[in-house]
Amino acid sequence: MATKSQKPVPFKLRARIRDRKRLSNDLRMKTELIDRIGDLRGIETVERRDDTVPCQIDVYLERDPADRVRKVQSPPLLYSLNCHGVMVSGLDRWAQHQVLSRGWGKLVFDQVLVYLPRDNKELEVAWKILRRAYDNLYVSSAKERGSQVLSTWDRPKFSRTTLH
Repeated sequence: MATKSQKPVPFKLRARIRDRKRLSNDLRMKTELIDRIGDLRGIETVERRDDTVPCQIDVYLERDPADRVRKVQSPPLLYSLNCHGVMVSGLDRWAQHQVLSRGWGKLVFDQVLVYLPRDNKELEVAWKILRRAYDNLYVSSAKERGSQVLSTWDRPKFSRTTLH
């Protein structure tokens, strides 16, 4: 029986203007972004105040109550907000490519640092990026294990040659 494959939602970003000056409402934009993140369901937030990172907020996906009883691994980290931007986990490779090539962030190890928005238009784009990561992690954690939809970029590459 053939099943219908789920098509990924198209994800394209416009280019970010890099040399534009910051406005005085940066704090308001950051607050609006934090409010939107706070409205997501199924998350836990942890505020860190140590000497190495000044005021960083980590956002995790909540664990399934069954996982708490079985003491399964810690919940996945979704975002880390700090004064430089938002570290985002869970973006697929196409979304990472869009963020990096359009100037919305930079790669830091295996995560993407998305720059803080400077105005309402940038707030919408930043939210689109954060929502994409949330949907990737939250929806895949709600599905049965082993039933994830992989993009063609994430599939293994095999060679048909025989090396002796």
